[in-house]
Amino acid sequence: MSVIKSHDELHNKLAAASSVSAEHPVVISKFIEGAAELDVDGVASKGELLVHAVSEHVENAGVHSGDATLILPPQNLEPAIMERLKTIAQKVAQAWIITGPFNMQVIKAERADGGEPDLLVIECNLRASRSFPFVSKTLATNFVDVAAKALTGKDVPPPTDLMAVKRDYCAVKVPQFSWTRLAGADPMLGVEMSSTGEIACFGKDVVDAYWAAMQSTMNFRVPEPGEGILLGGDVDKNWLTVVVDNLAPLGYKFFCASDDVKALIEKTAKSGDVKVTKIDLPVNKMGIRDAFQSNNVKAVFSLCSSRAKDVTDKDYLMRRNAVDFGVPLMMEPNTAMLFSECMAKKLPRPEGIPSEARPWSEFIGGKPLV
Repeated sequence: MSVIKSHDELHNKLAAASSVSAEHPVVISKFIEGAAELDVDGVASKGELLVHAVSEHVENAGVHSGDATLILPPQNLEPAIMERLKTIAQKVAQAWIITGPFNMQVIKAERADGGEPDLLVIECNLRASRSFPFVSKTLATNFVDVAAKALTGKDVPPPTDLMAVKRDYCAVKVPQFSWTRLAGADPMLGVEMSSTGEIACFGKDVVDAYWAAMQSTMNFRVPEPGEGILLGGDVDKNWLTVVVDNLAPLGYKFFCASDDVKALIEKTAKSGDVKVTKIDLPVNKMGIRDAFQSNNVKAVFSLCSSRAKDVTDKDYLMRRNAVDFGVPLMMEPNTAMLFSECMAKKLPRPEGIPSEARPWSEFIGGKPLV
């Protein structure tokens, strides 16, 4: 599966599909660019919605929901949108006379005429999703227990609007990847799921929760101020500029592998004295290792809108070798900008336990999971 953005990409994808099997059809559907994606988890009994949870994706639509970073409660949805999502969940439960758990992915697409955004259900699964444990912990309500009662018809609880409760905390769920097990693969997110696990953390806000969650992923080391950061990606977006604006005051040294990226950063960065050093990334592994080590590269931000066409692509080389060398890799624009914001607010950090490390029960007010 992939998102096609040009006639050439369409031709190449169809040619590749036909070489695999000329007998089976290729399914093509419309893709809405720049749309937000939302997860709606719910439990119903005989078509009546009992509980539901709305989680907000950090990444735009186009990243598989299993690879997405989820925020709960949502931080950027107006009350009117939340009410519409509840109505959609109620209508879906009623239409299919659902008893038990279900999960929906909903697209939030802005309208060209400036009217209310479209909310489009792109998928509905009549099962418990991988986000059920996450929403249960975050909202202090055991969705699986509610689903079991609905399925057995015993002690079915009355409908409760958990999303109407105001909370002074939020939780963020991040994916855990195992790119090192796929030798040579391009570590890029897309419409096919790539993650092999997930981690969720709580915080008083998104920055606290995301900062804790990212540091909880396997073998993740935060680059310290003064170390090197390798930049790459699209130069027709402001993604890299936002990252540099967040990180420049911390004293990082910036590197790139192309003249275009160097020109973009040095021209658009808020601080007029930001310098980016261009380095050579040879195709051979030892040459790239030398480039990483000699420039003390401890993080890679490669923010591209599409995968590399071949293994000589500079962004592919920096992404793949960041994974192989155990260097933190940020390759999705929205999460990269969020993480750079976290770094700007959290670094340099004092020694000891961070303030956001508190027991789960403390966040939810000591209430047991029932």
